This record gives sequence, C-alpha cells and structure tokens, in this order.
Amino acid sequence: MKIFRLLLVTTFLTTSPFFAQVPFTHITNSTFNAERVASFGAIDAPNDFLEITNSTQFDNSFIPSIWGHQQSDNRYVLRLFATTSSSYDAGSLPLMMFRTEIRNNLNLNAPAGGSFPWGINGQNVVNRPLFGWENGNTRLMTMQANGFLGIGTETPTALLHTIGSVRFQGLANRTNPAFLLGTDSNGNVYEFPVSTGGGSIADYDWLKPDGTFPDNINDVIYTNGSIGINVENPTANLHLNGTVRLQNLPNEIEAVYMLGTDSNGNVAEYPVPENIGEIITDSDWLKIDNGIATSINDNIYTNGKVGINVNQFPTFVGDEDVSFYNLFVTGGILTEEVRISLKEDWADYVFKESYKLPTLQEVEEHIKKEGHLINIPSEDEVKKNGIEIGEMNKLLLEKIEELTLHVIDLNKKIEKQQNEINDLKKKNEK
Repeated sequence: MKIFRLLLVTTFLTTSPFFAQVPFTHITNSTFNAERVASFGAIDAPNDFLEITNSTQFDNSFIPSIWGHQQSDNRYVLRLFATTSSSYDAGSLPLMMFRTEIRNNLNLNAPAGGSFPWGINGQNVVNRPLFGWENGNTRLMTMQANGFLGIGTETPTALLHTIGSVRFQGLANRTNPAFLLGTDSNGNVYEFPVSTGGGSIADYDWLKPDGTFPDNINDVIYTNGSIGINVENPTANLHLNGTVRLQNLPNEIEAVYMLGTDSNGNVAEYPVPENIGEIITDSDWLKIDNGIATSINDNIYTNGKVGINVNQFPTFVGDEDVSFYNLFVTGGILTEEVRISLKEDWADYVFKESYKLPTLQEVEEHIKKEGHLINIPSEDEVKKNGIEIGEMNKLLLEKIEELTLHVIDLNKKIEKQQNEINDLKKKNEK
C-alpha cells in the first residue's frame, strides 16, 4: 500500500498546449482492504491530516472519500473555501457548486482525446438519492433526485418533508393575509384562503355586533353557535367540562334567584326560599338546631363523612378496614388537645387476679424470637396498617402495669433477702 504525505508540493506538468488538464495520478497498490491513496498534513501535528481513502473493503471496488481528522484541539476538522475577487462578485453563477450526475462514457486517457476524463455530456440522476447527511450511522437528511429534501426521513414526498416539529422564529408581522397555511390529515402544507369583508357570514364563527368581521383583539364579538370548553360537542350555549371561577363579582344584599345545577350539571335559576330553613336538606353543614349556618362563629355539624385534602375516602390501610372512620385528613393535624373515648376496657385488667402476668423469662424469650414486646405490634405491622391511638395507649399502659407488678415482686424479694441478711449479721455478732 502506497501512502503519499505531501507537505508542500508545487508541481507543473504539461503534456499538451491544447488541454488544461494533465495526468497527475495517485494510485495505491490494492490491499483488498481500505486503501489510503494520499495523505496531507504537517510534521508538527501528526494527528491532524487530510486523506483521500478508499472507504470500501470490498475487492475490485473504489469509493473515494475525503477524510479530515483533527485531534490537536476542538476547532474545525474540515473547511471548504471558495474565494474570488470583489470584481467578480456579480452574476448568477454560484461561488461553490455541489453536483451529481450520470456519466456513461469515460475517457481515462484524458487529456488525450478530450479535455476531461468524465467527458462533456452528463445526464440527470433519476432514481437514486443525490445527497445524504449523517451523524455517525444515523441519517439526518436526504435529498432525492427530484429535489425533495427530507429531514428525519429517507423517503421525502415533498420539496421539504420533515418528521417532527417545525419552528419559524422572528417572522415579520403583517396584517390582512391573503392566505393562511394549513395542513391536511397527512401533514401536507397548503395555502387556504382567508375570507374578507366580501365573504359569507357563514364562513366565520365570531362576528362583531354589527355583523362585520372582527380584525382586532379588542373587538366586541358574538357567535350564534354553542361554545364548548374541554368539550367537542357542546349541548348548551356554553358547555364547560371542568372548574368555573367567577372573580370580582359585585356584592348585593338580597338575591332574587340562586344559581344551582341539576344532576347533569345544567345551570339554572332557583328561587330563594322565604324561609331559609326550607333548604336544610340541601346543606352539608347545619347548626345544632338544624338551622343554616350564617356566621363563621356558628357551631356546625354534619351527618356525612368529612375529607380534608382528599377527594376519595380510603377503605383499607394495609389489611385494616378503615371504611367506618368519618374524618380523613391528608397533610397532618395540629391541635392543642386530643381526647379519646374508648369503647373497650382500659389496661387495668392487668391488676386483676385472673390476669396471667408473663414472667420476665417469657418476655425475654419473646423479644429474642419476635423482636418486639408481647401484644405490641411489630414495626412492619405499624408501617403497613398504622396504629389506633386509643388502643396503642392502652397497650403501652399494659406494659407499664406489667412492669410495675414485676418491680413490686422484685422489691418483696429484695426486702426478704435483706431481712435474712440482717438476721445472719445478728447471729454472727453473738
């Protein structure tokens, strides 16, 4: 394999005064691999170079590639320059041309017999793509033979075919457009006419009160059709699916009607009862005398469940049924005092003669085996099912009372032992 490294070469070869071209070939020996035909670089930057290589490993085939490599810093790897003088900065011909075509009759003896080895007649490519842009092995853009450019697709079907988002930024502002851009169901972009004052009213969803077409965001407009917000097929003049907020409404003292909804959410006017007590059944909270609460200081109650920061009442916590609880709070409770009324016995059953007090040896064996006190839930159980405060306080008192009995028993044994020690001392003194 022959490698040519040209640092600074100025060569003039002339074989005929009639042709601008001269044979100046750089041909490497075939290695049946990816041959490097020519290499250009600088001595002080051995890892920065430009090479003409054969980029196929197939035998009897040559695909020339211009390979620029740069690893001395993070500047440009390859730059293409086309320059001219200011006097030739005119005309319609481009300064740099990228060209593909079909050439069937090559003249490999050129310039003998012809000025260029590729001849003078070329034909347009018809079927194959012309250009491709890749990032590694990923094709980013493709230009077909018919000029269709695809971004994100290798098979464009329009002059500009993109898969993904398209963004136009910094566009100039204009008024009274002649056409609007729109797409069909396949994403094809077309011009759609914009109706003006000469169009039909049926072409507009909104009109001004005088029947003309709005052309300003501050225009007062109206529509004869139904309006749906979060609803595709409104069944009322204004049909909303979601929340409604009325802000900065004026204050009035006496209401003639109240707004309410039926079970389907349709809003209607409802008369205000002369006796406010007539709508007691419509209220969630009542005063103790079943009257309607009218002040924030009223004492109120409800017969239904109450949820704070929850919109669904849980039925189970772990394996525990909690469906019978009436107050559910998410986020914690802060209070000055909590009083719990127990329906079951308090822990004083420990002091009854019928209570079987576990021995300290039994307690020790249970702790070693289970990792917690007798009758006290384990850490895993508490994490899974939670605790009931009243029950837990009873169990904690149970342990305190059991310890108290053990302490009393131990104290009796200590007193007995001390008396025996004192008797022995008296005998020894005699």
